[in-house]
Amino acid sequence: MPGARAAEANEAGPPRAGLRVSPGLREHRELDANSLPAFTRSEELAGNPDESVTLTGAAEVRRNDVILKGSRIHYDRVGEVLDAEGDVRLLREGSVVTGPGLRLELDTDTGAFSEPNFYVAATGGSGRAREAEFLSRSRTRLYDAYYTGCPCPEPDWWVRARQVDLDFDKNEGLAYGGVVYFKGVPILGSPILSFPITKDRKSGFLPPTFGITSRSGVQVTTPYYLNLAPNYDATLYPSLYARRGLQLGGEFRYLRPTFSGEVYGTWLPNDRERGDGRWYYNLQHRQTLGGGFGLSWDVQRASDDDYFRDFSQVALDQASTVTLPRSATLSWANTYFNAQLTPVRYQTLQDADAPIVPPYDMMPRFTFAGQRYNWGGADLLMHGDITRFERSPWLTAMYDLPDDKGTRFSIYPSLSYPVVRPGWFFTPKVGVHASYYDTRFNQSLYYGSGANDPTQFDVASQSRVLPIASLDTGLVFERQARLFNRDMTQTLEPRLYYLYVPYKDQSMLPVYDTALADFSFSQIFSENAFSGGWDRINNAHQLTAALSSRWIDASSGLERARVSAAQRLYFTDQRVTLPGETARENSRSDFLFEVYGAFTESLSAQATVQYNPHESQFEQASVSGRWDAARLATVYTAYRYRRPSYLQNGQEQASVAFQWPLTQRWNAVTRLDYSLLDSRFSQVLGGLEYNGGCCWTARVVGQRYAVSSEATNTAVFFQLELNGLGALGTNPMETLRRNIPGYESVTPPVVPGSTFERYE
Repeated sequence: MPGARAAEANEAGPPRAGLRVSPGLREHRELDANSLPAFTRSEELAGNPDESVTLTGAAEVRRNDVILKGSRIHYDRVGEVLDAEGDVRLLREGSVVTGPGLRLELDTDTGAFSEPNFYVAATGGSGRAREAEFLSRSRTRLYDAYYTGCPCPEPDWWVRARQVDLDFDKNEGLAYGGVVYFKGVPILGSPILSFPITKDRKSGFLPPTFGITSRSGVQVTTPYYLNLAPNYDATLYPSLYARRGLQLGGEFRYLRPTFSGEVYGTWLPNDRERGDGRWYYNLQHRQTLGGGFGLSWDVQRASDDDYFRDFSQVALDQASTVTLPRSATLSWANTYFNAQLTPVRYQTLQDADAPIVPPYDMMPRFTFAGQRYNWGGADLLMHGDITRFERSPWLTAMYDLPDDKGTRFSIYPSLSYPVVRPGWFFTPKVGVHASYYDTRFNQSLYYGSGANDPTQFDVASQSRVLPIASLDTGLVFERQARLFNRDMTQTLEPRLYYLYVPYKDQSMLPVYDTALADFSFSQIFSENAFSGGWDRINNAHQLTAALSSRWIDASSGLERARVSAAQRLYFTDQRVTLPGETARENSRSDFLFEVYGAFTESLSAQATVQYNPHESQFEQASVSGRWDAARLATVYTAYRYRRPSYLQNGQEQASVAFQWPLTQRWNAVTRLDYSLLDSRFSQVLGGLEYNGGCCWTARVVGQRYAVSSEATNTAVFFQLELNGLGALGTNPMETLRRNIPGYESVTPPVVPGSTFERYE
């Protein structure tokens, strides 16, 4: 009876140690391979176990790390020789080798396998050879070898070589006289081809990349990877540009427990198009010094303004780069305080047809911040900076800029007391912003006065102290509702934000790094209408009113829809402006509206509008929609509009992007950006992807985009991706992901194999 058996077990005490059933197949890497026991099975067994033994009929020899099967297996214990014949199968760490015969000398781990067919678990590849020679436990030589990483019954690509040496300890394979065939056509060959045996890193040539651009012509790059150590490596990028010449490039990466970084650079000794040398470098470093201290730098430099426009293959999608920093940062932080010391200089890459005013260098900038949250229910914050602004003399002379370098000191401590309860919140806040400028600049240069204007004067130093007070409060109501035929929780969220800042004349202060902030839902609840370093602080006696309603899926908690509206009421006139800015005259701001809806799991849309009721016109608008119909099928559309003003250029652009299957194997990708103001496409991207099944994928992608106000660049990328080998050609994947929201690779992700995947 069960009860009696349980009583007997209790009386017997705890179970004795011994063999037990394993919950599953497991690796035992702690065991010594040279002292593992072997188990045999066969229909017949003959011989003397002390001298030799022969297994006949479905013979098997099993050890923890290897399995050998065959019609007949003979083991000579005296000579330590193992012979197997008749449908021989050798299984080890997931890899399988089959053939008519095997001879293995166990004491030296040498031998031969005749006419082997093999599967390599580490790569998923398979192949065959005339003979496999075992040179040692970790080295194998294949003669007249055939290999493919394609798991299809009839592979579309393969590699042939007269001899292949495999060194598993070094993770290196060398194919002598190797040729890569695709669809039976040789596409790549070399006297010696080097390749990794596993997925671990290995030195050697990477697949070449190639493409065509209108500014540089045909480009071919043959990268060479150097696996210098587990924690640092390097890659060399020799590139040949048909119209410009030979460019040398390289990247070095390093990683240590307390620091890491990258060094990248290119050099073209003589650009045939320009007649001079072209170069670019980028040095980045991040380091932990201990005690809360950290050190980092970011140093970038290019030979000329047009570098990224001409070498868009090297700096893909960076043709619009405007500034390159040269900065270093020493930082310190603890629980309540952090500080940074950062000197930075900028290289401005100018568009000759639309030049910009270069930003000020900061030599240096010292920023600090403190925070203490929930200190007796209150939040204490402090932000400040001490910055030395300057421009190099040659830059001020070149662009006829004022030599108004100087130092700014600023600090802003604040105290708030948030009260948050279910259904409502109430947050009063007070602070004082203090600034001091030790500088000299000519005020007339900021306001455009003539040389003989009696109002022009020089400003030596100025200070400013302004109190800032605000009150943020709101309510949250909820009710049960239905939307899109689903149960929803609908909210109604009114919010009021009051801000008071007294007026102080700031026209004597220079403008170093401050601009007018975009009018948006995030800015309408902020303390300042100006962004950046707060060289201007608006006078304010105003109230912002907003109302939002959200529909939240009751089952998943996802936000299915949102409607928001906001407007700011001014109780005083605007008196603080940027140089050249026209002061506001109305007592009410523009309206802000936002609508979002996820109509289904795959279809969503969003619209944000800034409407000027005083002139009955739209100031800004953004409308977008996205449909994820299925895998590899997504459509995105957008329209953006911004009315031009004195301080910013106008914009009116329509965009459409999609990835769509044309047939079971063909897929189209497209991105179109059209500027209605300029009546031209700012970007055109289109291409085709062909999924060759389990073996390969081919892509051709063309891109045309503006690199300046007048010039464009056209580039064509080709790529042949051979599963299990690599990709030949320029990789456009990052470009497609960045430009087509929801883009997915047509090549399904490779699932790594298991050691026991082919266990028998």
